[in-house]
Amino acid sequence: MMLTLTSERRLTVQTAGIICAVTAILVYLNTLDCGICFDDEPAIKNNKDLLPATSWSQLLWHDFWGQPLDSPTSHKSYRPLCVATFRLNYLLHELQPMGYHLVNVLLHSAVCFLYVQLCGVVFGKVWPALIAGLLFAVHPLHTEAVAGLVGRTELLSALFFIGAFLIYRKGAVQDTGYRWLLLSCALCLCSALSKEQGITVVAVCVVYDFFVLHKMDFQSSLQLLDTIRLNPFETPRWFVRFLKRVLLLAVFTVGFLAMRIKIMHGAPSISIFGKNVNPPLFMDTPYRQLNWLYLCFVNAWLLFNPSRLSPDWRFGGVPKITSVTSPLNLLTLTTFAVVTILAVYCLRGNGKKQKVVLLGLSLLVLPYIPASNLFFPVGFVVAERVLYLPSMGFCFLVGCGVWHALKLNAKRRPVKILLQVVIAYLVAVHSAKTLLRNRDWHSGFSLYTSGLQQNPKSGIFLSNLGTDYAMMKNYSIAEQLFKTATEVAPNYSKGFFHLGKVMFLTNRYKDAEEPLKRAIQLGVVDTSTDKLAETYTFLVNAISKDATRAEEAMEICDEAIALYPYYGKLYAIKGGILLKLNRNNESVPLFEEAIRKNPGLALAHYNLGSALSRLGDKLNAEKAFQRVLLIDPGSSHAKLQLGVLLHDSSEELKLKEAERLLLDVVSAEPRNPEALFYLAELYLRLQQYRKAQETYLRVVQIQTGHKTALYNLGVLYYRFGDYDKAVIALRRALQSDPANADVANLLGLAEERVRLSDAL
Repeated sequence: MMLTLTSERRLTVQTAGIICAVTAILVYLNTLDCGICFDDEPAIKNNKDLLPATSWSQLLWHDFWGQPLDSPTSHKSYRPLCVATFRLNYLLHELQPMGYHLVNVLLHSAVCFLYVQLCGVVFGKVWPALIAGLLFAVHPLHTEAVAGLVGRTELLSALFFIGAFLIYRKGAVQDTGYRWLLLSCALCLCSALSKEQGITVVAVCVVYDFFVLHKMDFQSSLQLLDTIRLNPFETPRWFVRFLKRVLLLAVFTVGFLAMRIKIMHGAPSISIFGKNVNPPLFMDTPYRQLNWLYLCFVNAWLLFNPSRLSPDWRFGGVPKITSVTSPLNLLTLTTFAVVTILAVYCLRGNGKKQKVVLLGLSLLVLPYIPASNLFFPVGFVVAERVLYLPSMGFCFLVGCGVWHALKLNAKRRPVKILLQVVIAYLVAVHSAKTLLRNRDWHSGFSLYTSGLQQNPKSGIFLSNLGTDYAMMKNYSIAEQLFKTATEVAPNYSKGFFHLGKVMFLTNRYKDAEEPLKRAIQLGVVDTSTDKLAETYTFLVNAISKDATRAEEAMEICDEAIALYPYYGKLYAIKGGILLKLNRNNESVPLFEEAIRKNPGLALAHYNLGSALSRLGDKLNAEKAFQRVLLIDPGSSHAKLQLGVLLHDSSEELKLKEAERLLLDVVSAEPRNPEALFYLAELYLRLQQYRKAQETYLRVVQIQTGHKTALYNLGVLYYRFGDYDKAVIALRRALQSDPANADVANLLGLAEERVRLSDAL
């Protein structure tokens, strides 16, 4: 494709934007069948802020993962606008992934369209805008932001970021008062409420206004200051208007940051990140700073060469700098040298090319600063999705460079064709890479497998892959993966937690204790639930399986409650131990406290019903089991216990309900002897003797020594004159209970009937 002045005139910026938007849809179309995995699970699957029962206003006081911002374990990631879009998705189709992915693809397409408009107004040319737009649309680094659902924060933030810039530019160019400026501030607020990086659009607008729009450089800036210093009354009118705009932006920014700090209740605790999340944070000076500065090179290299991509860069994904003489520091110096040279080049000249490069540099550097760790710590070392905004500057610079090279070689047809082939090849290769990378995000299984290919010693990928195997009930492979995770990452607490959990699930309670205790010792923090408290629940349950260690289990439970008084499940578990010890009166207050802490905790309602049933309070026990079924309509345990309670009732409606509940349990669990036995008992009460006989027969086929079922079956056989079968059933009942006189007497009568029948 030849880029000529004629084609330049034919192609409009809007058409170029549509081309890039459609291209973006095409390369990400194969993400629509991807699932919900990795960080998407705590942000969407486990986020209570998406549920209709949660007030919309709670989004303003919770972090991105659904935790209260004043919680000590909150990451303070405040993105209510993005969470609101997730909630709208949930209202429409709950947890069906396609709708979430469709929104992400459409958002990326919209960003691409607006990005081309931004490039067009700055370049003043269509083709460099198209080049930059195509590179941005297909860049493989964006896969995590588009295919990963939590990347919607970046997509929304970028959409409002570009909108805020374009509106600000319109107001600054036309100088039409504050209407456009206020609208720009509103869009900037939306960008920042989608992702923290959005606030940096303010700085980009100031750079554009002063250096690009008003064509200022370093020398002219000094001259302006001298003029103002010597005679303030000769201050240029454009500069006064510029200062007014900057003042308004400054007031807005300070106001937003003050609001943000107040809502956050302070900065996040460093302890929540952990050594595995942000290792340099726990290193001494100057190595901490050297590692963070080196990350600038790592991120820049990902933009240049996105051949090695990973959803998580912890556990050796990025080499550590432990010496001032490390050769890695040379890469850091090179990165900063290039940026400095470009900045100096832009500020020393007043040509259009220099102004365009300066804006591209601003788009690259300024949005990256909040994620750089240089001013405040963040919860990662490298995260590909946070480069979505900075990549706009990178693609902008590439588009500018390619177009400049084409102009320089306008009369050298072979060179010009070669440049066009190179850029077409780059777009094609990036598109292919993106299409392939999208498939890695198809499921957690495929994502973690691809991650291990990049980093075989990643504790998080090993652990997450093990969790997937555990969900498939393949506990042996899961356990091996968890063990490997604890070996390659001995400080990764979640590996020990999941290892202990899988041992617990395979009834190896004693073996589970050591890894669970190790997990507690290391400390486990999760973005959606308090895993440390959950670790305590598994440890207490494992210990309490040994009846002789009940007191020890309750002591550990008390320790956990002191640390996590808000975690209702701990109260329920302690109450459950007391219930096993038949200390029913003591257990009831604990179950009630668990329900106060967590009204939706089915376990607490169920155990409360069991305790009340034992204490003879059948009415309140019924209510407790009914609440369980409201929370979990498919709970067979609750249906069984409620059916057992109701089957003794004298009310016909309750007896009918008992039959329905018990039939539901039997339908789900055809070999459940307890459900079958009480169903048979119910039929006996209802005088449906044939049904009772058939059901008792099913009980004794499953549980051959069930003495009551055998006796009642014998009674029914005797009633219907089937004395041979009555004798067989009663003899088996007598074997199970030799001292039962009723069984012996009825057996004697049945045997007599058999003898008389034989005599006849």
